[in-house]
Amino acid sequence: MKEKIVKKYEGFSLVEMLITIVILGVVMLISATTLTTLIKVSTVSSNKTAVRNETEFVLEMVRRTIRNSNPSDVYLFSTYDNRSFDPVNNEIVSDGFDSDQMRELYQNTLEENEVGNEIHFRPYGFTSWVCVGYFKSTSNPEFGYILKTSAQNLWDEHESCFQDTSDYSKYTIVLNSEAVDIDSFNISYIKSVDGNYVFKFDISAQPVNWYLTDGAPVNREVFRRAVVTTGGLIW
Repeated sequence: MKEKIVKKYEGFSLVEMLITIVILGVVMLISATTLTTLIKVSTVSSNKTAVRNETEFVLEMVRRTIRNSNPSDVYLFSTYDNRSFDPVNNEIVSDGFDSDQMRELYQNTLEENEVGNEIHFRPYGFTSWVCVGYFKSTSNPEFGYILKTSAQNLWDEHESCFQDTSDYSKYTIVLNSEAVDIDSFNISYIKSVDGNYVFKFDISAQPVNWYLTDGAPVNREVFRRAVVTTGGLIW
């Protein structure tokens, strides 16, 4: 009589499968958290680099033009509370001021150590003026822009450098992107020797997109400063 052969099948028990699933889940969770953190850190680093590049671009542009400007043709104004920037129409708008009030406002240039948000200067050999100013957005007062424009013959009409009409809008250039928020742009000066001036520019900016929590040990704000002297010669 032949002996009956019984095959024996081996497998995993339910407890072993549960333990394996838990271990795999923990490993995947740690991997996903680590990968997400690395992506956030990389994005934050890229955003802060963009802020540094854009603020340095603004300061370098100001450095070069101020050095090549006649000291008597550099004017500083404070219009922070009187003008805003409309990013949709790319133009400066006056906040409740008529043309006569704006003209009177620009007749008062700032003195030493007073802080302004607009600087107008005329480089040597040019008839046109360059104007750089800092303004808050009309649509979002928390967002700030640094603008650059040019105009002709501003001897007694400095209010027209950032004219709130469409004719001047095409000459207005926004120096920071929508990904960079300019918190402040403060300009001041002191008198130097031989009729020259020493200007100080302080920029505080931050990236708009920020993926870290408020308690993260990374400073969101970027602060840059430039000190430049006019290069006028006294014969």
